[in-house]
Amino acid sequence: MKRRCRYVPLSKQPLVLVLGQVRFSPVRRMADYIPAIQEEFRRHGFPLERAGKIQQLIFPPGGGVPVQVVEQQRWEYRTKDETWSVLVMQDSVVLQTTSYERFEGFAEKLLHAVQTVLAKTEHDQLGVVERVGLRYVDVVRPREGEDFRFYLRRGFHGVADEVFKSSTHRLRVESTGKTTIEDVDGTMVVRVVQNDQGFSLPPDLLGAAPKHAPRAKSGELITLVDMDHYIEGTFDPNADWIVARAYEMHDHLVETLHDHVVTPQAIEVWK
Repeated sequence: MKRRCRYVPLSKQPLVLVLGQVRFSPVRRMADYIPAIQEEFRRHGFPLERAGKIQQLIFPPGGGVPVQVVEQQRWEYRTKDETWSVLVMQDSVVLQTTSYERFEGFAEKLLHAVQTVLAKTEHDQLGVVERVGLRYVDVVRPREGEDFRFYLRRGFHGVADEVFKSSTHRLRVESTGKTTIEDVDGTMVVRVVQNDQGFSLPPDLLGAAPKHAPRAKSGELITLVDMDHYIEGTFDPNADWIVARAYEMHDHLVETLHDHVVTPQAIEVWK
């Protein structure tokens, strides 16, 4: 598998976190398979194990107020430096990193994580895959004398600052639409959100994120570019097919970022 998008190395990398998720039909007895899964991850550079329960909010169709809170067991495996992690739950496996270099390396680890969980649970023969997703989070920190508009294309500029009281304007823009991944309908979401609380990640990613250095201090206004691309359906549990689709989603995300989200001037600053 090879990328079909551009590769532009950036020495001043705005990227904070990359996440790949594969959701599958539930394995209610996942705990029975964890010893074998843990041993495989330990042998492939993920020796640190953390286990615990998390609460998930269930929303009604169309959103609104949560109608149910479900508690679920989660197992986490991290590299020694804690910048890579794999999360395993009864219905999903997630690979995430704050030490991203190129997608090829990420895809290799994603393939191993998915193959391990599907094979050890026999879900590669007995289950189905329901969702494959890829998510990138970048932080825009303007230099002295600049603001975020220098880095983002006009569609993400929001209302003029002078409409509001000084230093109170906070941007939140979201674009959502359909894509085509092979012959499957995909969905891509591009969110641009600002905060001055020192958070380098969206709230839903903070609790389980790998180790990372803060990109901003409290009181400093930063802009998060949060891009999420996924497919949903009923798919064969084939790890190679899953990673091939992840490559396609990655390529579309990269081209969208360069051509429609950030400015050419921003890329030059980050080089």
